Amino acid sequence: IANQPVYKLLGGYNNRVRVYAAGGYYAKGKTNEDLVKEMESNVAEGFTAVKMKVGGWRFGIIMETDVGRVRAVREALGDEIDIIVDANNAWNAYEARRFAKLVEPYHPFWFEEPVLPDDLDGSLELKASTAIPIASGENEFTRYGFRDLIAKRAVDIIQADPNVAGGLTEIRKIAAMADAFHVHFAPHGGHIIGSHAVAAFSNGLIVECYMSKASPYR
Repeated sequence: IANQPVYKLLGGYNNRVRVYAAGGYYAKGKTNEDLVKEMESNVAEGFTAVKMKVGGWRFGIIMETDVGRVRAVREALGDEIDIIVDANNAWNAYEARRFAKLVEPYHPFWFEEPVLPDDLDGSLELKASTAIPIASGENEFTRYGFRDLIAKRAVDIIQADPNVAGGLTEIRKIAAMADAFHVHFAPHGGHIIGSHAVAAFSNGLIVECYMSKASPYR
């Protein structure tokens, strides 16, 4: 009706956004070499940041093996590409602290969902123990779910998902709350909606892009 893109209606802070390629999933028989090839293919597409999974104990992968995966990707991509590690709430606080210490030499861009969503104290403990930024929030909903996460400074980056956290109207309120605490916003989920959300706000950091033929970034 207004003949304007959504990001402008929400605030229109930027008209360009940075995007990262989300992938690096576990798969039966997948080797470090396979993982490296996947990450290299994303870089070849033009991405300057990639995301990979860690916390694979659910699949029988020990922590040291995960560390080796991160090391292999860093050594292959060099220091110019940002690497994000995503644990999907795999560990408790002391395990997450141990992992963070082991991968600090490979300087991840952020450590995503290291502990369970309700473990704010554990996230605070981890955040205080590492230089790696801590990101979380895809399992929080509406501004009320994000209130304590932000006000307690339990994370460095919030990852509200516009698809599940109350839509773009609610996301605007969540992002504004985070901005008041100087916390970055990097939404979880689809890159089409995420692009508008990141472009709209002054604390918008980067957009998640799932690698598929449907991706507008390929």
